[in-house]
Amino acid sequence: MANPLPNEQEIYERIKKENMVVHPVVWELINHHINNDLYTINLILGSTVLDGEVLTEKDAEKILNHVKAITTFLHKLEQATKRKEK
Repeated sequence: MANPLPNEQEIYERIKKENMVVHPVVWELINHHINNDLYTINLILGSTVLDGEVLTEKDAEKILNHVKAITTFLHKLEQATKRKEK
């Protein structure tokens, strides 16, 4: 994992201590969207760079599109699940 939060371990401990859970429907969305995009990125990289080929501009654009899709999904999920301030 790149660039963990300075207090990440404490966050995990708090999640466990307070028994915070994510609804299975939310996990279904996360697994579907993020895993699909990461799988596709892995396929692109695996069929080029890891095979000794040069990453083409077209492949780089595909990867960036999947990264953008992950970011867009996470933003939508945040907006749908964030508590509204009163």
